Amino acid sequence: MIAMFDSGLGGLSVWKAVRAALPGWGITYLADQAYCPYGQRSHSDIAERSVRMGRYLQEQGATLLVVACNTATTAGITAMRRELSIPLVGIEPAIKPAAAMSRTGRIAVLATQATLQSERVRKLLDTHAGHVEVLRRVGAGWVEQVEAGELDSPRTRELVADVVRPLLGENIDHIALGCTHYPFLEPLIRELTGDGIALYDPAEAIARRVASLLPDTAPAAAPAYRFITTDADNAGMRRILPLLIGADYPVESLPLEQAQ
Repeated sequence: MIAMFDSGLGGLSVWKAVRAALPGWGITYLADQAYCPYGQRSHSDIAERSVRMGRYLQEQGATLLVVACNTATTAGITAMRRELSIPLVGIEPAIKPAAAMSRTGRIAVLATQATLQSERVRKLLDTHAGHVEVLRRVGAGWVEQVEAGELDSPRTRELVADVVRPLLGENIDHIALGCTHYPFLEPLIRELTGDGIALYDPAEAIARRVASLLPDTAPAAAPAYRFITTDADNAGMRRILPLLIGADYPVESLPLEQAQ
């Protein structure tokens, strides 16, 4: 069984890519909505929480775990590799392809504050983007809008424009989306950028990596999709799930004492 977790619902952008690439495999998705957003928490808090989420999913029978959250990957995956015994696949901003393909020598990375300030992103920039100028911007309020299912409201449009519009005069030609919530706002971003700026969402690359770590043959049983939230009231996730993945599934609430 494939498992994945995120601070909230953003990782469903990765879930969609993995399901499309591996339709025969079951997937358990855990949204740590009681602690969302991770981007406002300390590195140590995120690492501790990520280990707890991973340990719970391993106990549930996961044979491979996708850390479908850039912030959890940057802060927690090293600790998770020490504590867990199953393969892990993390996610990080697609800085490498964006920098490699840039013609103007200027790109942007949109992510949470915690991700942009992380050592992991600093190493990505040093290794792959030394020849370009990288503008780092926080999508302030974007995670919260996706969590609320407000993908096209006036407030969401305002928040997206506040970040993206100033970039249009900076001669950038690529934007790396460094938070799994942000692809759900891609239509609003694209309205502002047009086709002249390429957007990089690493979800499909993550799906290919997951496929490379699994057996060639899927389990014989029909795939089961399980959705769990640490929010005691799962009504929000139940309401928003169809908006994000185009289908309705039951949602379980995970008591916090089990996740701690």
